[in-house]
This record gives sequence, structure tokens and C-alpha cells, in this order.
Amino acid sequence: MSESSIKRQTCRPCGLSVLERRRDSWRPLGNDHLSRTTIGDGTMTEVSRRISDLGSWYKKEEKELGPFTIKDEREADFDKKLAQQLGATAEDIEKARQDDINRPITDRELAEILDTTIRQDYETKLILLKAGILTFSAQDQVNLIMSGEAAGGKSYISLEVASFFPEDVVMIVGTSSPTAFFHDFGQWDQERKLRVIDLSRRIIILTDQPHPLLLQKLRALLSHDIKELLYKVTDRSKSGAHRTKNVLIIGFPTFIFCSAKTILEDQELTRAFILSPETSREKLDESLRMLAAKVGHRAAFAEWIRNHPRRLWLKQRIQNIRNAMLHDVIIEDEEAVYKRFVAQHPHLAPRHQRDLPRIFALIKANALLNFSHRKRPEGNDRCIIATQEDIDSAFTLYGMVAESNELGLAPEVFQIYRDIIRPLLLEKQMATRQQILGAYYHTYGRFLNEQKLRREILPALEARGLITQEPDPADKRRMLVSLSDVAQENIVVSTVIHAEGDSITGQTSIPAVITPQTTISQPREGSPQ
Repeated sequence: MSESSIKRQTCRPCGLSVLERRRDSWRPLGNDHLSRTTIGDGTMTEVSRRISDLGSWYKKEEKELGPFTIKDEREADFDKKLAQQLGATAEDIEKARQDDINRPITDRELAEILDTTIRQDYETKLILLKAGILTFSAQDQVNLIMSGEAAGGKSYISLEVASFFPEDVVMIVGTSSPTAFFHDFGQWDQERKLRVIDLSRRIIILTDQPHPLLLQKLRALLSHDIKELLYKVTDRSKSGAHRTKNVLIIGFPTFIFCSAKTILEDQELTRAFILSPETSREKLDESLRMLAAKVGHRAAFAEWIRNHPRRLWLKQRIQNIRNAMLHDVIIEDEEAVYKRFVAQHPHLAPRHQRDLPRIFALIKANALLNFSHRKRPEGNDRCIIATQEDIDSAFTLYGMVAESNELGLAPEVFQIYRDIIRPLLLEKQMATRQQILGAYYHTYGRFLNEQKLRREILPALEARGLITQEPDPADKRRMLVSLSDVAQENIVVSTVIHAEGDSITGQTSIPAVITPQTTISQPREGSPQ
């Protein structure tokens, strides 16, 4: 079989590239990203598969065929025809496919796949995805609060990550009153005379600002202390009289709250990861380019998303994790994790009792993502054992949001403090709100809402002891902002130490391998075709 060329054309409606090739074409390629699988005696399997944004390649010995698109692989007798060309069997092709789906994966590769529709936001999208993976565990689910300015992408990122999970796992709620959540969901149990809501292994996304009273009523559920919680709520009968309604909630769901407000109660903040979408110029530029491609030719963009090889690869991997029905991940050297955490937190606080379990959760999430390559305790096929790689991955990822989360601040607010307010106050000692707004505009090239600064950002920073506010002696109507004594000494800035010894602060930038991000106008291999 001779090698045929790949012809690149342009799709005029949206300016995206289109790859066309003959179905029987193949070409030998290098070993980059080649996933090889070994069997028990250490010998190589006959057929291996690797996947990229272009499609799948299948290889036996020195002969490699591809790329094959998702549509190619869905054709009848595809495996049989390919096996004949490779001198293998259809069973070999399917085994190579499954081995590739379950091969080891790193955070960087995960971020590259998510980058197809979520530009930048490295730590945010990874934590969201791993939180979703923990949904399939028995009792290690976590909650997340997506907090940031309006139109920043809070619900967009959450929904994009959720799209990788089976539809029956994800529950999307636009908004809910404090009591509607208990009245409208679940089924009536006639025997026990109560409404049963089973939220086991569910991802619940509230895409709009949640009512504060709803968060308060969900506190017991968000704590994940008891797997079956009985709620007693009041309801009105047909005659208008008040009556008690019993609601039994079963299981620990993964909650994702999308909120534009940056001030929330400590009771909620300590029960969740706090994440914020990036709003840098680079991120916004890439997002706008992708939006232009999506809106410019919606059908072509949707088709590209539906048939993107690596996105479908990740979806199948997540389905395999769900099908494995694993109950727990065992961390054999939990003492080492504890000592590593304490070494980074010499001054322990009560909230650390909720911060440390989040690191354990990230360790378990990474292990679940690679469950096929984790040992299982003897006599227990429903558990896997985490490795040092899982521990290092968790500490690195947690370190990227540690400072803001342990201060109880949205990353967006902490970034404004770190990049704008603190440098300004170190220079001037004291500043007015207008000076802070001016510094923000000078740095980011856009205006910051004065009401948000006055009502949300500054009160949040003051509540954490980072700044103080006092009336201007020369004009009592004006407030002056200054750094607190603690902030001046920089005591609040923590440092997370990477496993190899590199210092990674809580605001570590995206690993160099991922940047610069590829844009739609200059597509990399496998951009929308």
C-alpha cells in the first residue's frame, strides 16, 4: 500500500481547517505520544494504538496505519478490515483500543484535551474535572464554588467540564429557592411517609447565583458527614395550613455553585474549593477567537466537538472509571502526606481540618484517573492503592489555589490584592478607593466596578486581616485603605513545595508545555477541521 498525501482545505464559513484523506491511506509516523501496552511476561502486544487530535493510528511492528477519524471507526467491519491490513485480528484491534483508553495520563495531557474548549484556566479546569471523577467514589466527593466577575466564564467552564461525564450523572439547575430543592426532587416513599432524594454519584451544577438561604440549608449535606440526612421542612396543605414535610437525602453529591458574589459565609467557604476563571488579556483573546469560530459556523463547530478524537477518548475513559465501581482509594503512607502538609502550615488553624482532606481528595482523584495502573489490596477488587505520583500531582495542583482558598478568598479577589492593592499600598502606605480603581485600570486596561470594590472586595480583604479601612481625617466621607501589620510582614503568603524541590506559589502559572495556547486562527494539529 502506498502512502497518500493529506490535503488541507479551508472551510470558508468559519475559517477552520478541513483535513481530507483517502480512507485506505496510511503513513509511518514517529513514536511521539505512542502508547504501548505490555502483557504479563513483559513482551509487547502485537497491535498498539495512539490517538491525537487528528484521529487514531494503529501499529503492528513497523507498520502503522492512520489517521482514522471517529467516523471511520464507526463504520461496519472497520476492525476486521484494519486487522486484515495489519495482519492481526479484530480482537487485537479492540484490545489495543481499550489499552490506549486506559493508559496512564498526566495533568498536562488532561489540560491539553480540556483546552479544546476551555482556554487557559489550567488549575480551575483540572480541579473541576477531578472533582467530577470523585463523584464515582463512595464518600470522597468535594464541593466547588466558581466565583468571579460577571461574564467571566464561571458557568461555561463548569458546563464544559461536565460535558465529559455521562448525562445521567449531571444535574443542571438554573436557580432554586431555599425550599424548592427539597420539594421538587426525589420520589415519595409511601411506607416511610417521606420524600427520598437519592443524590449518590451525581454532579449538581447551579448555574446562577444561589440563594444564601439555600446554601445555609445545604450546609449539613455539603459537610459530607452523614450519608443519609433527614430534613424537616414546612409545606402548605391544600387548605392552606402549615404542615411538616420529611425529606431524606441519600448520598454525597458533587455540588458546583456558580456565583458572581465574592463574599460568602465562612460556613460555605470552608466546605468547598473556591475557583475563579482567569480574566487575563491572553485568556480573553483566545476565548474570543474560539467564540468567533463557534458563532460563525455553529454546525461545523458542533460537528468538530462531537467527533473530536481526544475528547471522545476522555469521555470513554471517564465511563470506564464509572463502570469499575471502585469504592475507595487507599493512601498507604498517609502520615507522610500529613507531615508534608504540616511542614507547609506551621501555624495550624481549625479550617485546615477541611483543607487537608482536599489534598487527600485530589490524591484519590488522580489515582482513579489511572485506576488501571494502580495496585489493588489483596482480596479487595473495589479498592486501589495511590502512588507517590498521585501524591505529588495533588500537592502541585492544590498549591496553585492554596493561598486564596486558605484565606477564604476567591482567586480573583486574591489576585487583585496581590497584583494591585498590595503593591500600591506598599508604595503609598495609604490609598483611596479611587486610587485603587485607577491602579486596576492601569494594570488590566478595563474598569473595576466601584460598588464591587466597596461592597465585596475590600470588605473581604479586611475580614481576612489583609487590609484596614479608616476615614480620611481630611474628609470623613472618604475612606483610606492601608495594609494591616500582618500583610506588611507578608506572613500570609504561603509556599507549597513541589516533590522535586521547586518552590511553587499559590499563583503558579501554567506549565510551559501548555503555553502559549493555540488559537483558532492558527490551528495546531487537530484544531477544528
